[in-house]
Amino acid sequence: MDLLPGERVIFEGRPSWRSQISHFVKWLPVALAPFIVALILDRNDIDTWLPVWQWFMVSLVLVILVIAVDAIRRYATYYAVTTQRLRVRIGLLSRNEQTTRFDRIQNVEISQSLMDRMLNVGSVDFDTAGAGEQPDQFRFRGISDPQSLVRMVAENSDLGGTRSPSGV
Repeated sequence: MDLLPGERVIFEGRPSWRSQISHFVKWLPVALAPFIVALILDRNDIDTWLPVWQWFMVSLVLVILVIAVDAIRRYATYYAVTTQRLRVRIGLLSRNEQTTRFDRIQNVEISQSLMDRMLNVGSVDFDTAGAGEQPDQFRFRGISDPQSLVRMVAENSDLGGTRSPSGV
């Protein structure tokens, strides 16, 4: 990130691995289902069309795919906050990058599910002037300690003095 004169980075990072636990809770059982079903059918002497070890290999490939998709998705997302602006970059081969100055921020919202609260992760949505049709434009998803990020932004912008971010 090219910094402007007098500008310094106060936060940079990627989504936390803890924020993806719900992804694993949902998709790992789906990935393991072929092996589990084949094992149950085999134990009850019902034909599974393939040997059980091949169903295990199918499930293993699916588990690796679930883990790889998560890792690529997290690695492809980069967030940065400087003393003057926010930056969101998403993509590996092709990229979408958005930057806005603090004076464009109108509202800040923190979203956390029950599991997110237990893991101390969440999403921070910075609503900006002129966002119009793209409300997720400046959403930092899967951030560790989202309240801390909002506090950093408020301390380095006029949000701390003239406006109070919602959700804090």
